[in-house]
Amino acid sequence: MAKQNRKNANVQIVDNSIQIRTVDRSRKTLDTWKTALLSAESILNPNRQQLYNLYEDIILDEHLTSVMDQRRMNLTNTTLTFGQDGKENKAITRLIDTEAFEQLLEHIVDSRFFGFSLIQNDFATIINEQPQIKLVPRAHVKPTFGIVVANPGDTEGIDYTQPPYDILYTPAGRGGDLGLLLRAAPLVLLKRGDVSDWATFNEVFGQPLRIAYYNPMDPTQKPLLEKGMAEMGTMAYMILPDGAKVEFPTTYQTAAADTYERFAERMDKAISKLIVGQTMTTEDGSSLSQSEVHERTAGKIAQSDRRFALRILNSRIKPALIAQGYSIAEGELFSFVDEEEQLSKKDRLSMDIQIHKNVAPIKLDYFAEEYNVPIDEEALKVRQEQAERQANQPPAQPAKPGKQPPKKVKQSAADEFARFVEYAQVLREQGFFDEAP
Repeated sequence: MAKQNRKNANVQIVDNSIQIRTVDRSRKTLDTWKTALLSAESILNPNRQQLYNLYEDIILDEHLTSVMDQRRMNLTNTTLTFGQDGKENKAITRLIDTEAFEQLLEHIVDSRFFGFSLIQNDFATIINEQPQIKLVPRAHVKPTFGIVVANPGDTEGIDYTQPPYDILYTPAGRGGDLGLLLRAAPLVLLKRGDVSDWATFNEVFGQPLRIAYYNPMDPTQKPLLEKGMAEMGTMAYMILPDGAKVEFPTTYQTAAADTYERFAERMDKAISKLIVGQTMTTEDGSSLSQSEVHERTAGKIAQSDRRFALRILNSRIKPALIAQGYSIAEGELFSFVDEEEQLSKKDRLSMDIQIHKNVAPIKLDYFAEEYNVPIDEEALKVRQEQAERQANQPPAQPAKPGKQPPKKVKQSAADEFARFVEYAQVLREQGFFDEAP
């Protein structure tokens, strides 16, 4: 396949030449999937447009979207740093903290799903504190030949692997890989057909059926019954001549409904195993031991995604940053902070205070920089002086012994009752109860 030599051209011609087309949202079937696969695997002119249209359609499935987001978040929620020997490069750190850089990480992990991503990374142009990160439309990229074409069916395009494009465009994924969505597509299509049939089943058998009978010898009854039934609501109804018989066998209705549900659940579990390697982080687990095994499997996949992203960041993004004018020292690399090393600020502060008290004093500048808080040194000096004065004050003298107030003697219940009887007798003698009823 021919490649155009465009060394002196403006790099933005790659985007300007692409003819964007609307995603095909027509009904997809297993035949659609097979036809798209054959077109994408063509030796002479591979065309992935049909396949990517299918992918855009199946990712509307809520379960597939959920497990894909789970893998994205496992990558984007892990702390990413750039530096050497614990010292961060502040300029690159500010870049990492932007929304655009998070989109870059998502495009990288999405290459696992779609097979390939070609990412435009313009770190020199900062607009609203964001570098310019864009995904080249996948249907216009032919990764097996390393070119971008104006139309998906073209055989000639621009070689993004050669200067000056190689510093502005980052490929992620393998050229011949069609991604995990290739295997997920039949599962989603089968589930979609199953749920559609289930909805039809519920429409027919999920609500009461009204049956009206009319005298076939009186033709005026039928239209009156039809009008009355239509005005009574939207539930299904039948109008039959008197003597006719309609049967709906109910023997297999419950079993049929369960079959639809079990099939849909089976497809969801298969999708979970395909994308995240297990089911218990997306479904209810049956035991703690099993959930721990599934959690470890998910952790291994997340670790694999991080290593995959790091290889691209250090082998392709780092040279692009240097070529676009960023100052990077030799030996500085991207790295993810292990979960064991991540501490909340509250736990870190507690640990720092313990070190300060029990091991060795820590300078105030460390606390100010680490926790991003201003320290009022004058107020700190006043607090230290107050503490010193309190430490130098003589201890308080104990009070001299004197006459102590008499302690109250707790009376027993018998004594209290005797006092009550004595008091009642006095009231009787004074005539207090004379007027009582």
